[in-house]
Amino acid sequence: MVPKHILKFFAKYIEQESGIIYAEHNFFQLQNRLEDISRLLGFQNLEVLHEEAKREIRDPLRQHLIDFATNNETSFFRDAKLFHGIEALVLKPHLEASSEPLRIWSAASSTGQEAVTLAMLISEFNFRNRCTLGYSILGTDISERVLTAARSGSYTQLEVQRGLPAPLLIKYFTKTGEDRWTVKSEIRSHLRFEKLNLKNEVPASNPFDLILCRNVLIYQNVEAKVEILKQITRTLIPGGILALGSGESLIGLSDDYEPVTSEGAILYRRIK
Repeated sequence: MVPKHILKFFAKYIEQESGIIYAEHNFFQLQNRLEDISRLLGFQNLEVLHEEAKREIRDPLRQHLIDFATNNETSFFRDAKLFHGIEALVLKPHLEASSEPLRIWSAASSTGQEAVTLAMLISEFNFRNRCTLGYSILGTDISERVLTAARSGSYTQLEVQRGLPAPLLIKYFTKTGEDRWTVKSEIRSHLRFEKLNLKNEVPASNPFDLILCRNVLIYQNVEAKVEILKQITRTLIPGGILALGSGESLIGLSDDYEPVTSEGAILYRRIK
């Protein structure tokens, strides 16, 4: 059995670096992930890994700790009602009010399904409304491993079967192997992916019209949640829309937003 002080050591480091909290009741999950890292880097056991980490944590150990600590669960059109809400509360109003391209930030974008979903949503919106709403989508994540996958635009058969309707698969993807599909260039040209730590960084770009930061705050303590929201707010235009995970809320964390609902989805409009 791994001594608890070793798990506490790594849990503290991960929280300092990313804000992700591993409570003691989740130490079994942390131990499993640390054992994977230990095997991957060729350490005999976690005790040896711990001794190395006490001297200095540097790459590749540092990056592996961040990569394995993050929960990269994602799928296409995850929480479908949210995307219906985005169309009603963001796409239609922007088309009516501005000729500028829509600027979107998919924070904690993982392997890119959320960003690709948004691009398909806008493309379908343009097709149905016979319009040319321009857009750019930035996807960011702390994990280099998932960013590499996102930049490739390549997904397995299992991944595209999770939430992606068959007509959209055929329309926006090319089959590039027995078990792989790749996003077509007409979609990928609107996407870019960059490494970013939400805890202490914001994108170096103009403010966004829409920011999605879903299922991130639930892994942070209250202080980190408040700071992340402040960072996000600074990069969102007044009147811009913030989307959180279905189990997340701004209650007690920020008074810079008002909730807005559409199609069964709750989003947040910046009012300050």
